[in-house]
Amino acid sequence: VHDMEKEWLYADQLRINQIFINLLSNALKYTAHGGAVTIDMKEVPGTTEGTVRLVYIVEDTGIGMSQEFMSQMYKPFSRQMDSRVNKVQGTGLGLAITKQMIDLMNGTITCTSEPGKGSVFTVTLELQLADKMVDDMILEPIRVLLADDDDVILTTGEASLRSIGTEVTTASSGAQAVALAAEHHIKGTDFAIAILDWKMPDMDGIETARRIRAEVGDDVPILLISAYDWSELEEEAREAGVNGFMSKPLFKSTLYNKISEMLGNNVSEKKDDSDMKEISGMHILVAEDNDFNWEVAQELLEMYGVTCERAENGSLAVERMEKAAPGDFDLIFMDVQMPVMSGLEATKAIRNLSDSWRKNIPIIAMTADAFSENVSECLDAGMNGHIAKPIDMKVVIKEIKKIRNMNANGGSGGEKA
Repeated sequence: VHDMEKEWLYADQLRINQIFINLLSNALKYTAHGGAVTIDMKEVPGTTEGTVRLVYIVEDTGIGMSQEFMSQMYKPFSRQMDSRVNKVQGTGLGLAITKQMIDLMNGTITCTSEPGKGSVFTVTLELQLADKMVDDMILEPIRVLLADDDDVILTTGEASLRSIGTEVTTASSGAQAVALAAEHHIKGTDFAIAILDWKMPDMDGIETARRIRAEVGDDVPILLISAYDWSELEEEAREAGVNGFMSKPLFKSTLYNKISEMLGNNVSEKKDDSDMKEISGMHILVAEDNDFNWEVAQELLEMYGVTCERAENGSLAVERMEKAAPGDFDLIFMDVQMPVMSGLEATKAIRNLSDSWRKNIPIIAMTADAFSENVSECLDAGMNGHIAKPIDMKVVIKEIKKIRNMNANGGSGGEKA
């Protein structure tokens, strides 16, 4: 992701996410193990005053497409097939709906592809700048150490940090970061904060933090950054001296908020505590066959204090519910399109279980493509609500509140909402 100067735009966030996820999901689906999928996002000037253009590029080394197929690929139910993907289940609506949403936003989508050599999709959306900007987010002059082995992250991160008023020193390895921290400590010019990438080849961020602590003591806050989930490594990182965590990419606003928070400036990232309390502590069964979609859902839910268990298809979801003890799960997220047994079939099977707790557990449908499923069909099968993927936590919380209110007013799970 290139440096994104304008973070606040007027747009349909959910639909843009769906466009991006649909293209990325296709790239992953049609790229064999050992291949590569890369994404890029950049901001370029708009064609009119007060706008910018976002350019999103998904490139894969997958099966590619013929020119004949490419002329038809935006029509419903078109799929480039070969012996490897014939078993992939889906409606074939992904590209058609993606193209429809892009057209409605007055954007463009282009593709270059060759059979056996992969594909490149490029989406361009021109969006209006929002009134709310972050130009006034300026920190007091401080020295920041930024360590990452990725040159792109170093360049864009340094630019974002400088834009909020900091003096940045970069390190391309953990060892270099330790040496710089020690050097500044000896000179009496300690960094105000050290920002370390978790995944570095010579010395990871946790070990780097541990060694910086040994050199400079406890006074310098250390922030660990990662594109991955850090829940499993948090305890080890805290013990090594890490004070906080932040996800990549390093946007200006999130850097400003997180650094202000760690320096005690009483500014933190905006979080809706009421929403956190609404679902924190829940345990959810997620029926999802796609690894990428599962990882996204799990990470988003865990950010709100929700733990998850996965069932890779509808049949496994039914089996898990048959074995579940009362209270094992508070809710089920059920993907509609799954192999072996669809989400609709699995929901009907769960609603036919003899135990009252199992048959009445709240079930929320998840669909991969916007508008591709009939909501009433989900409700007729016994589901309580419906959300589109990629999941929007605001919509998730709204659905959970609706189900709880229904139950409080005398309704029960499994009834048509």
